[in-house]
Amino acid sequence: MVTRRAQPYLSDDLVVQRVDDCREEVAIVLATVGHEAGQYHALSPDPWNVLWNDDRSAFVLFIEEGRCIFVWRSPVAAPGLELDMLSRIQDYARQRRKTMIGVLVNDAYCQAARRLGMRPVWAAHETFHSLPDWTMQGGRREKLRLARNHARKRGFEWREADPMNDPTDRAALEATEVRWKSARRQRATDSFQRTSFTELAEIRRYFVCEGPTDTSPAAGRGIVAFVGCTPVSSEGWYLQDPVRLDTAPRGALEGCFIAAMDAFRDDGYKFASNGPLPFWSPEGAPPNAHRLGPVGMRVVNFFDRQYRFRGINQFRSKLDPDRVEPLYIVVSRRVLTPGTARSIVRVLTKRIPD
Repeated sequence: MVTRRAQPYLSDDLVVQRVDDCREEVAIVLATVGHEAGQYHALSPDPWNVLWNDDRSAFVLFIEEGRCIFVWRSPVAAPGLELDMLSRIQDYARQRRKTMIGVLVNDAYCQAARRLGMRPVWAAHETFHSLPDWTMQGGRREKLRLARNHARKRGFEWREADPMNDPTDRAALEATEVRWKSARRQRATDSFQRTSFTELAEIRRYFVCEGPTDTSPAAGRGIVAFVGCTPVSSEGWYLQDPVRLDTAPRGALEGCFIAAMDAFRDDGYKFASNGPLPFWSPEGAPPNAHRLGPVGMRVVNFFDRQYRFRGINQFRSKLDPDRVEPLYIVVSRRVLTPGTARSIVRVLTKRIPD
């Protein structure tokens, strides 16, 4: 058995590794059974751990910090393994004497959590698009067309950039990202949720809007908005990091999303995820929303202020998804202590050292 940094009291059926020690295996499993936006964070330069199943065909992705085992998204596993994978990480948390919190797990893992005595709380919805059916025609996409046409009439255009091979693209993307972050200090977070176009650039794709960079008629042209896209699996993509300058016209970023969806459809992919929309539901918030107790609610309110979920959701929901999946937070203990809450905040706001 391989364990994380010499933990001899782990039971023999738990196999835990740092991703740095099994990166190629992790990448293969992601490509094979990845199914949710953000699971490719496993390959980012953060201290991620994976807990494997017996035949190493599935894993739970987590960061261990302070009093918390922070599990990100649903385990990367084929359907039917929900109870097994969740039981394993619950056992690991017990042996480490820490609280396990699973953030944004799907409905199947929510049901497994209930069977294991955990407390699930609705937190978001993830929205998916069927790429073979993707089209900009018809009334369903009218608002997107109008927004893109607004920018197009002002001389803006869209294309796929290649920062790995084109130094000009790399410099332009960097300058745009720096300018975007400087407009709001919260955008410069250093947690695994950070926006950084250079991370995983070897597997990501970038779609940009170019045009006048300022309001002056004499201003030069440049990138005013872009979206960085990350794989979900070998069959789909995540429209992950949207960046838009304050000077960009309405429709600039919408056009980037349209360009990405068109390209993925034409390349034969099956689906795209628009990612989790925190505390957003097409039918309104379920009745159990936010039942995390007073400490948990302080954490929720902190991140709502930090990331301005309402504005993010308002933009992303414009894409009118083909499929919507509820997402939950599951906690292994009934009471979320202040110490555990501080650990969660650290994971989501700071780069955790190795």
